[in-house]
Amino acid sequence: MASVTKRGDSYVVRYVYVNDQGERCPGWETFKNEEEAKNRKIAIEAELRNGTFLVPNQITVRELFEQWLPIQSRKHKWAPATYVGTVAQVQNLILPYIGNLEVQKVRSYHIEKLYSLLSQTPCGLYIQGERQELSEKQKKRLLSGTTVHEVHTLLRTVFSYAVDWNIINKSPVPRDGPKTSTEERKIWNEKTVAQALKDIDDPMLHLAVHLTFVGALRQGELLGLTPEDLDYEAADGRGTISICKTLQRIPKEALTKVRIDESYRVLEDKRECSSTSLVLKPTKTKKSKRVIFMTGPLKKELKSWIARLEREEKNAGESYRNSGMLFRLPNGTAVESTFLRKRFERWQEEHPGYEKIVFHGLRHSSATYQLEVSGGDIKAVQGNTGHAQAGILVDTYAHIQNRARIDLAARIEQDFYSAEENDTPVHNPTVSTEKMSFSDILELIQQADPAQKKQLTLALLA
Repeated sequence: MASVTKRGDSYVVRYVYVNDQGERCPGWETFKNEEEAKNRKIAIEAELRNGTFLVPNQITVRELFEQWLPIQSRKHKWAPATYVGTVAQVQNLILPYIGNLEVQKVRSYHIEKLYSLLSQTPCGLYIQGERQELSEKQKKRLLSGTTVHEVHTLLRTVFSYAVDWNIINKSPVPRDGPKTSTEERKIWNEKTVAQALKDIDDPMLHLAVHLTFVGALRQGELLGLTPEDLDYEAADGRGTISICKTLQRIPKEALTKVRIDESYRVLEDKRECSSTSLVLKPTKTKKSKRVIFMTGPLKKELKSWIARLEREEKNAGESYRNSGMLFRLPNGTAVESTFLRKRFERWQEEHPGYEKIVFHGLRHSSATYQLEVSGGDIKAVQGNTGHAQAGILVDTYAHIQNRARIDLAARIEQDFYSAEENDTPVHNPTVSTEKMSFSDILELIQQADPAQKKQLTLALLA
């Protein structure tokens, strides 16, 4: 049983509970007014009777995350990059705001308030948990809805563990998270890419752009290629490229926090006393591991590039530091994503006639072009892009459906309004009431020309 006693200007609810060791322990909670105290007394007595009473626990949100992170990362065998990204979210987007709250005192309004606050927060306000001084320009770049939704997903997971660990009875995280916000990336069409390949004089950048567009590669996959991944004679002489690795720079601390096996290769680092390592690791997902087919011009360029690497190694002699990668600097060390990104940005600055895109935009350009050329063959394009699910591919590149719909609207405009301007009466055709079987429909589709099939595919995806 519980009791309420007045103590000064407040009211104390006293009770006895059994802790995890089976020991009887006294407990008490203080309230500002008698009504709240009595309501809590009734609730405590009911919880003690039905076994739902929570043993008082002052663990904070910060401490909960400190317990959860090592368990979760080992249980699900996180990649180092996943560990780094999750720690950054916790340090910069959660702990500065609710880290000191006791888990048992967190309510839904605390979480909702956090979402509202994050939606108005500039990117990079906290780095490694430390508040940063931002310029006026930096303050205008706010966190995206997608980032806030990722915080929601993380909180929902962690507080579900708190329920499983009997710290709380019910998660305070709302079931529905903030809406994600997606911005259509700027891309180049196939004509722009073709012209760029004519204008790029830098052999390394030319091959990087060419390979990315043909294979719809992620930047890490591109830089993770080795000469052994190339097979010029495969596929009846067409040639194939095996995508099975990715190159990333990862904090050395993260490598000690997660399990890594022999599939990880730490490359020689040209940065002395660096806190990070350049790591060659397996691809992002199982679907990311794939084989793409060479085009004739790409095969020719790859052979020329390999010959160039051999000449550079021969000329450099003992000073050559062969990283074994396909993309190397003249001294043999691996090319990193920041180096390639800056080189691409510099080329765009020197060629202002091209719309500025990020290097990853070439992957989106490729996927968009492949969907259009294939008539919307999702599975074929998914095999090239390495998306884990076809739905992700459809959602990401839904903008190509609008082109087909715009073309359809133009044809309707041409046909409908031209008929309206014609003074000759038009007799409505007789509509057959006979139902068509599925076989009849299938036969009509098979007889359609390629352009009609493409329109049908895009319409079904809409």
